[in-house]
Amino acid sequence: MDIDAASPAPRPGLRWHSDQLMLELGTLLVERGLLTRAQLDDLASRAALLGEPLSRLVVESGLAPESEVLPLLSTLSGIPFGHIADFRVDPAAVARVPARVALRYQVMPLELRGGVIRLAVSEVPAVTTVDSLRMVLNLAVDWVLCTRQDIARTIKHFYGLGIETIDAMGELKEIEEESVSPDVAAPETDAGIIRFVNQIIHEAIRMEATDIHIEPFENDLRLRYRIDGILQTIPIPANVKRVRRAVVSCIKIMADMNIAERRKPHDGRIKVRSGAEEFDLRVSILPTRYGETVNLRILNRKSMFMDLEHLGLTREQLPQIEYLSSLPHGVVLLTGPTGSGKTTTLYAVLSRLNKPDVKIITVEDPIEYQMQGINQIQVHAQIGLTFANILRSILRHDPDIILIGEIRDSETADIAVRASLTGHLVFSTLHTNDAPGSVMRLVDMGVEPFLVSSCLEGVVAQRLVRRICRSCQEEYTPEDVILEEVARAWPDRSAGGRFFRGRGCPECNFTGYRGRIALLEIMLMNDAIRAMVTHQRPSNEIKSQAIKNGMITLRRDGWSRVLEGITTVEEVLRVTRRDDLPI
Repeated sequence: MDIDAASPAPRPGLRWHSDQLMLELGTLLVERGLLTRAQLDDLASRAALLGEPLSRLVVESGLAPESEVLPLLSTLSGIPFGHIADFRVDPAAVARVPARVALRYQVMPLELRGGVIRLAVSEVPAVTTVDSLRMVLNLAVDWVLCTRQDIARTIKHFYGLGIETIDAMGELKEIEEESVSPDVAAPETDAGIIRFVNQIIHEAIRMEATDIHIEPFENDLRLRYRIDGILQTIPIPANVKRVRRAVVSCIKIMADMNIAERRKPHDGRIKVRSGAEEFDLRVSILPTRYGETVNLRILNRKSMFMDLEHLGLTREQLPQIEYLSSLPHGVVLLTGPTGSGKTTTLYAVLSRLNKPDVKIITVEDPIEYQMQGINQIQVHAQIGLTFANILRSILRHDPDIILIGEIRDSETADIAVRASLTGHLVFSTLHTNDAPGSVMRLVDMGVEPFLVSSCLEGVVAQRLVRRICRSCQEEYTPEDVILEEVARAWPDRSAGGRFFRGRGCPECNFTGYRGRIALLEIMLMNDAIRAMVTHQRPSNEIKSQAIKNGMITLRRDGWSRVLEGITTVEEVLRVTRRDDLPI
């Protein structure tokens, strides 16, 4: 049955939960080959004993996926089956359903129009549930069947993370030192604040966040996750503000810190487990006017870097990166702001070069990935172990390839250049806006232009943009000024080009994005550019020459990814600036 998303209204002739309905569902499952008769008899006995619906037991037993059970239930009951991504959740509908009601009946309000509220459920409701909700809400109710996971995530998003825990706590008190469960995904064990903190950590891991920020204000407590490089505010129950100090104290206990000292910064680590995976949490606590603010950096102990094939490079970019990584000597630079994925790309290159007949030494601050077969050195400036000092010793260690985490000063730049001139392949990073700008940055650091010209082989500028969520993407038409710029960038591809964006759904935390991909600007050195570097021509002239040589700018690469339906116009505008040079 199709969902009429335009106007919710009670549907006549619906069937509610009953033994007969479950019997018919079981018969259909057997007919479809999803269950055997013996399995059905066993589940029916368990359903009668436990008082749970047969449909739920089928899914929980792993005998049939919910995506196949719910459409059958829809056919039998007349309640349409859909996805919450198909709707735009109406805040007015959410406001009409108290959190306790949503949690007790496991319903998610979607729309409110004309005295009718549309509720999402994961089971066909019993007639008593239907009557109770009509009376409690004082509204006519229309129903939609959605997956249990969709409903749980949407309730969490709109009513607040940990609402069921906070709601069940009753009188909220400051905690004392308690035992803390090491498995943050465990649904049982620690009640109260400890369970709430575990939920915060587990949800951040599930959403693939890199950082958790817990920030106190005068009358509020704010929770934010950094997901795909962007800070996202995570709703939490309003009454959590009464236990702000207790939340911080719980984290201090987990990190083995002094909970009595609230005037000084703290640093520590927490090891947790979420399901089968283990994570390290790097904890930083700072005192602020309204209490202590907490940052938790999430590090997956099994996290692995990507190889070149999984970086999402285009057909034109992959051969260029492979060429730069196969050079016998020279300097290859990656440029971009902090958090633009430079280290991930460098390690993808090193993983290809990591062979028994090649010696690779890296100098990093800090070491972000651990690679078997590569000698990695951690910088310790406090004891004089700087990039420059380490590099001098490395050159006496007979390496073939050197990775310098970052060229920060003239001394490091000079040693890197001279190392390349003595037959080493050197990879490093710089902070510049684009690829051509790195040339002048090296010269500004004191490296002679003729040395830059002779040793620099290529520069890769990089930015990260968020991918459109595939579960809720929709087509739309951007503004004319955007269409004109895209047409200038890709005249052969823009005609009939389609543009997409994410509507927002439980899968992407209602942001419209999930995951990231790199935009690259690859400048390969040739004789014309080397001559311009030697004569210290300005960056804009070098950029113009590089474009004539075939370099695709960051902005142009971004428009290419938009036309491929990978990212949005807004993301390209966020991380790139307009090219003033002719394309």
